[in-house]
Amino acid sequence: MTTGNKSLDADIAVIGAGVAGLTAARQLRSQGKSFVLLEASHRIGGRAYTENLQPGVPFDLGAHWIHSDEINPFTQIAQQLGAVLKTEREHYVAGDYFEDDHWLSNSARADFVGYFEKQFQRIGAAANNGDDRAVLEVIDNDSRWAPYFYLFFAQNYVCDVDMISACDAAAYVEQGRDLAVASGLGNLVTAWGNDVPVSLNSAVAEIDTTGPHIKVTTSRGMLNVSKVILTVSTGVLANRQIRFLPELPDWKLDAIRNLPMGSCTRVALGIEAPILHELPVEFTVRRGNDEPVHFRNRSGGQDYLEITAGGRLGEWMEKSGEGATLDFILDRLRHVLGNSARPTVPRKIVSAWDGDEWTRGSYSYAIPGGHAQRRRLAEAIDDRIFFAGEATSTDYYATVHGASFSAKQAVSLL
Repeated sequence: MTTGNKSLDADIAVIGAGVAGLTAARQLRSQGKSFVLLEASHRIGGRAYTENLQPGVPFDLGAHWIHSDEINPFTQIAQQLGAVLKTEREHYVAGDYFEDDHWLSNSARADFVGYFEKQFQRIGAAANNGDDRAVLEVIDNDSRWAPYFYLFFAQNYVCDVDMISACDAAAYVEQGRDLAVASGLGNLVTAWGNDVPVSLNSAVAEIDTTGPHIKVTTSRGMLNVSKVILTVSTGVLANRQIRFLPELPDWKLDAIRNLPMGSCTRVALGIEAPILHELPVEFTVRRGNDEPVHFRNRSGGQDYLEITAGGRLGEWMEKSGEGATLDFILDRLRHVLGNSARPTVPRKIVSAWDGDEWTRGSYSYAIPGGHAQRRRLAEAIDDRIFFAGEATSTDYYATVHGASFSAKQAVSLL
């Protein structure tokens, strides 16, 4: 890190070393442009991050699928780096359902799958008509299956059905399969990005465009650059962690406000193998009028349970703490195993993206009426500050390939 001078320290400053920032840096390097990649945290990868539940058992706390393998650059990256890819069932509604004190029949499950598909048809029809109300307002909320739909919707969109634009929910484009990385998607991103020069622990405090050069003030000094590619989350931007001189224009602030970060808590519980072998591969538990909880059992053949909770439930889990989260989950598990069951959890991982200073949430969603703001968020300011990241993608938001595509687009505009 330099301390800045009257000449340029680099052509371009890339802020944030997640997938978008790493992609932008690699593009700039291939074009022979000088750049500096600034990362506020102590590591690269951003919201693609893997920890080990135990040796040899990786668990992705954030991004955990190579979505749309036909177009996703990480499919080829995984192959080049020798990572093992696995096709796993992600359509959670195909699992088993334990309601009150019994497993539901195959016909009941089929009934729910039909209801589930019809709701997305309703969402798609609303979007086709330009109806950008909340998803809650365009679906059938009177069905007995509605609470299950709410659960799976919040898992995928990190917000509840009353919080998100129907147009945004319908906009995501899916092509091909969703693949899991045996060694962890976060580990794959880190391995791919390890050869990119990056300044870690370099939080950006201010971006000053009032002079002929852009002054970027960081926790490690000040830089002079000609342009900036900003890839930080909308959560960081909304929290005003970076000062802008002059202030961002109102239209950009509106875009940021309309694309908040959602909540998603991911939990891995290492439990005794005999118990796990008694349970289905995918199952959802609901007790009385409580909200249901979904379990993935022995994902990738490893002995652990995976729980993903989005929206307000995910937010509650993180705010309530690890102890309350585990009690909540184990209470539902005992409902299936029998209330006398006392499974022990010697190993566990619980994510906490909402409280992460450098993300402030898991990924973006558009509030009702806000779908068009993704394009606005992607627009450059005065041909000097460019924006990239999953939140700027209209078709592939909330994904690593969406982040990667957005970065390539930003570099192409320089």
